[in-house]
Order: sequence, then C-alpha cells, then structure tokens
Amino acid sequence: MAGPLKYTVTHYRRKDRTHEEFLKWFVEEHLPLAMPIFKRHGVLEYTLFVTPEDLNGALKQELTKVRPTWDVADFDCFLEFTIPSAQTIKDVMSDPDWLNAIKDENEWCDMSRSLASLGYATPYLLKTGEVVNLPKFK
Repeated sequence: MAGPLKYTVTHYRRKDRTHEEFLKWFVEEHLPLAMPIFKRHGVLEYTLFVTPEDLNGALKQELTKVRPTWDVADFDCFLEFTIPSAQTIKDVMSDPDWLNAIKDENEWCDMSRSLASLGYATPYLLKTGEVVNLPKFK
C-alpha cells in the first residue's frame, strides 16, 4: 500500500484523575508543547478522539442487545496521527523537546495500558457522500 500511514495511540487516565481533568491537562498543557514537535517532523494530521464514560456506557448498553459478544473500549482518548512514514514516529520521540512535552504523562496517564498501532487507512465514504475506492459500487 502507498500513501501516508496512520499511527494511533490509546490512553487511559490515572484513576485518581477525572476524565475532565485529564482532558484539560492533555489539551491545555501537553498539546501546546507537542504541536511544534509534530509540525517540525512532518506529522500531516493529528486528531484527538475523546471517549467520555457516559457515551461509552450508553453505547455498551445498546450494543449488547445486538452484539452481545462485543466489548466497548474503555480508554479515555484515542490519538490518531497521519504521518508520511514510520520514521516520523522515531523522529518525534527522539526530538530533544519531546521529553519536556511528555514530562507529566505519568502523573496523568496510566501508561501501562496504552496501546499503539501503525497501518493504512482507506476511505470508502467521504463527507461529501461520495463512495470511493470500491470497484463495483453504483
């Protein structure tokens, strides 16, 4: 496959922090330090996907009715990076400023539960309503 990669990371907050406190720290303290590093190393896009407990609880309640064997992920947020290559991850993490950007993460995140993945994303339905990348769609 060609094209940019997607790199994702899930984070759980420490249990002694509320979801709201965690997100406030993440957005107001961590991201302002991280963004210049992301830009410096060619991160193409970055999205913070937040998973509040009330939404996940409601989803779980409804989902068990139609998919009883499924579980609902319970992490607090999902980070999605669009990057030109896997080297970008190494470059960000080895940047001298990165240690400062993550200096408080152990006070806020349960790092033992974080999960990372690397792969490709292929769009099939665009915001415009257009279906793409399907050879036989009418």
